[in-house]
Amino acid sequence: MFKNLLLYVKYPSVAGIIGTIWVGSGVMVLRDPSLPILTMVKLNILASVVIGMVGFRVEKK
Repeated sequence: MFKNLLLYVKYPSVAGIIGTIWVGSGVMVLRDPSLPILTMVKLNILASVVIGMVGFRVEKK
């Protein structure tokens, strides 16, 4: 029943890459509070969307 709703992971490491981007940005902000947080979040969102579009896809048969 839920088989059509589940995402097919083309590259299993995609979630790890996206998580690493966000954790790395968080560590950078903690080490240097003068960094522009909003700009970093926007770049992280953009990178996550692009990587997610490549790595996750819905399998249609």
